[in-house]
Amino acid sequence: MRGIFYARKESEMPRKKNTTSRAVASARNTNLAKLPERVAIGAHEVRPEQLYVIKDRHPRGRGPWTDEPFDKIAWRDAETGLDCILLRQPSGVWGGFVAVGPGHPFYAHREDAIPAAAGLSPHGGIDYAQACSRNEDEAVRVCHAHTGHRAAQRDTPTAEDQTMDDAWWFGFLADKPGDHVPSGSKPVLASEEGEVYRSIDFMYAETTKLARQLKAIEDGSAVGTDPVLPASPLRLGKPGGR
Repeated sequence: MRGIFYARKESEMPRKKNTTSRAVASARNTNLAKLPERVAIGAHEVRPEQLYVIKDRHPRGRGPWTDEPFDKIAWRDAETGLDCILLRQPSGVWGGFVAVGPGHPFYAHREDAIPAAAGLSPHGGIDYAQACSRNEDEAVRVCHAHTGHRAAQRDTPTAEDQTMDDAWWFGFLADKPGDHVPSGSKPVLASEEGEVYRSIDFMYAETTKLARQLKAIEDGSAVGTDPVLPASPLRLGKPGGR
């Protein structure tokens, strides 16, 4: 069961504080009335740092996507401390993304430079490796949410707020053979021919799995991962909101 939960008000007494800068910052994190404190994804409770409804990306008609109440969520994985994003693509499928910092052995590596022995195995494999897509619209951006999220709790952003987007993002899409693409060019009966729509519950599990695998490599506990691989040059184009 999925849902959105808002924090209960402790008091109805008005507060005389200047909230102008806070409102501006928090507006970048959601296009809902306000950012909920918690959301449910399957059996998991997530504290979102961003939450967006993207109407032009949400599949039309009824289907397994009907009960998915949003199209982008960004959060920090509690187990690994890595930042994660689930972002619906223009084709209606979900994409999962996990960020690593400059100290990670695979920082700035393209997806085709990651050895198979690394054991990164999200659904369909890694097909996205990019720096923060900071020039994209916030709703479709694959980038840290912390600049807005943390600044929303302060009147003046700190230096940390401004430098949290130097991470390298690895991602994967649910548009592989056997996946049902809601807005794709495949036949209407594709789902009846064995294709499966990869729901937000499924993609959340795959994204957090990728986060654990990347964290294990950083900690040196993954088998067959040698941190001395040469860094690949940054690749332009292929924005996160593709």
